[in-house]
Amino acid sequence: MLSTHAIYNTGEQVLMPTFNRSAIVLSHGQGARVWDTEGKSYLDFLGGFAVNTLGHCHPRVVKAVAEQAGTLIHSSNLFYNEPSVRLAKLLTEHGAGNRCFFARAEPKRLKAP
Repeated sequence: MLSTHAIYNTGEQVLMPTFNRSAIVLSHGQGARVWDTEGKSYLDFLGGFAVNTLGHCHPRVVKAVAEQAGTLIHSSNLFYNEPSVRLAKLLTEHGAGNRCFFARAEPKRLKAP
C-alpha cells in the first residue's frame, strides 16, 4: 500500500488538474463519515457532485450493490431490465413526470486554448 505522501504526489502527477483538490487522501467511509489515510475522520457533506448521496458503506446499500453486481452491472438503454423499469415506475408514480430516461451526465469539455 502506498503512503499518503506517495498517493498525493502521484495523484498530482497523473490526474488532470480539473479540480482544486484538498491534500486529504480518503481511505474509507461509513455513513456520513469518511476517514483519511492518517486515521482522521470527517463529516462528508459532499454528495459526489450529485452522484452518490447514499452515504458510505450502509449495509443495505452494500448488499443491494453486491446482489446487482452478481447479475448485471450495466445495460444499454437499447434493452429493458427490471431494476430500471421498477425505478422508473416508482419515480413516475411519485411525481417525476410521465416517463424517465436514465443517462449519465457528460463532463463539461474543456476548450482548447
